[in-house]
Amino acid sequence: MSVRTILRHAAAAAALGLAIGGASAQVKPSNEPEDFLRAPPKPSTLKGHFSLVAIGDLLYSHPYAQSPDPELQKVLAITRAGDVTIGNREGMFFDLGTFKGTGYGNGMLWSEAAIGPDMKAMGVDMVSMANNHSTDWGGEGLRESARLLDEAGIVHAGSGPNQRSARAAAILTTPQGRIALVSTASTFKPNAGADDAFEGVPQRTGISILRTRAIHLVDADQLARVKWLATRLASPLAPAPAADATEVTLDDTIYRLSDRPGLHYDMDLYDHAALLKAVREAKDKADLVVFTIHAHESPTGVDDDTPQPPDFLIRLFHDAVDAGADMILGGGPHSLRGVEIYKGKVVLYGMGAFFLNGEIKALQETAFAEWPDATGHAPPPAPPERSVRKGGNPKSWYDGMVATTEFVDGRAKTVRLYPLDLGNTYDRARRGIPHLADPANARRILADLQRFSAPFGTKIAIEGSVGVIRLP
Repeated sequence: MSVRTILRHAAAAAALGLAIGGASAQVKPSNEPEDFLRAPPKPSTLKGHFSLVAIGDLLYSHPYAQSPDPELQKVLAITRAGDVTIGNREGMFFDLGTFKGTGYGNGMLWSEAAIGPDMKAMGVDMVSMANNHSTDWGGEGLRESARLLDEAGIVHAGSGPNQRSARAAAILTTPQGRIALVSTASTFKPNAGADDAFEGVPQRTGISILRTRAIHLVDADQLARVKWLATRLASPLAPAPAADATEVTLDDTIYRLSDRPGLHYDMDLYDHAALLKAVREAKDKADLVVFTIHAHESPTGVDDDTPQPPDFLIRLFHDAVDAGADMILGGGPHSLRGVEIYKGKVVLYGMGAFFLNGEIKALQETAFAEWPDATGHAPPPAPPERSVRKGGNPKSWYDGMVATTEFVDGRAKTVRLYPLDLGNTYDRARRGIPHLADPANARRILADLQRFSAPFGTKIAIEGSVGVIRLP
């Protein structure tokens, strides 16, 4: 039985008020996102001048804050200068020698315990913990990393011992007001979501997740071919589609008739509503609300070099602003995406990476996997790779930015975009480390950002090596 079939049966049982196991079902919270959009949110109550520095993925494993590299220190001077600096902590960190948990899956990012105080020394005040590497080390890794963040004095959102805490905003008090951070991820590993206790099942440590499903939009001829194949492969568990069906599921892939072929994403209604509820509740408690998501989804299905955001992100970000968010930070792909000013709020669709220098650990089952070649025997050993991963990283991963937004009495007035060069080189001492881009590279990156932002009507002026957006 497929995962989709199992979930369908479980959902049907829940709808009938049944529970698989015998207990009665609990009342489900709202699954209508519009419930949190009907009334306008209160305006930001932040007082005076305030600067918020946004950075991308903090994907690094060993301390750099005290590095003698003068070019790195120029970047850190910017992150330290803000009133609040926010980034995405990708990969968990702890003392591997004393860690009581274990790893899960392939490509497990790990960082030493000193990363907590190191991020603080870089000027980082708040981080999202929700991403596709959050549960590489299970709930134990999340809990230990959260403990170390608390110890370092860094406020974190997007993870917790249960869903309630993972969804809720984390709040930092500053002289200008209270800053709330609501974080989630739409790209995540199996069983990554935090859960509250339910029907006798204990709560589970995890992250705030937004479940999505990809819908392949196809024309009539393409849908007819899918119907033909689905009919040929039909079984009692997967009946043949109706002759007039406009949507067909084949091998867990959904195809829907459309006059605009492409890739569309549906958001789970409960997750969508719960996130807007978290934003609205954050606005009631804080003076400024920041919403972040880690999303590798794209309109092409490929997350690298795809500057256009997927359709669900545009809707989600607009909804988050309408629910009360004052700033949006998108991430996931290590490539940059454009900037939108929506109802006076700054929406950064893709921040890219800030560091790209993580240490990847492997399980024994991964290291000892071997498949035969055409002769039926082990293939000859591959030559050693000079890159951090087989085939190398895309060039676009090494373009980054720091975005500094200046607020006056809660209203965004100026956004400055500082292009970064993360060192696309085989030199491991340089690769993945942020430097301010040289003038030629800065203009290239800013020209890309102008092009990526143009569909949203955003004007980015290039002033020297800095992009500037001025709001009325």
